[in-house]
Amino acid sequence: MTQASVEKNTAIKRISVIIDQVMENDSLYQELDKNQLIDSFSTLLDKVSPQMVVPLDDERLTKKVRGVMSIELLSTIFDDFTPEQIEMFNAVVEGR
Repeated sequence: MTQASVEKNTAIKRISVIIDQVMENDSLYQELDKNQLIDSFSTLLDKVSPQMVVPLDDERLTKKVRGVMSIELLSTIFDDFTPEQIEMFNAVVEGR
């Protein structure tokens, strides 16, 4: 296993623990799929060096993980909307 793989695995393990903590402490995030989140973070770590993540203290890393989780949560906002509700939302946003 390469050094980069070891660092990525270390980062993913830390992120996984933080995801568990956030989901346990905030019911808002419990509807997210942990495996999908891990996949998202793995993809992010392919684009950003794990060396930037590993040295972060738990507080900073938790803040960053929460941010990504919030974006993932927001991306599901329209999943339960009907086409009419989406149209109403778009109208409000566009100021119609």
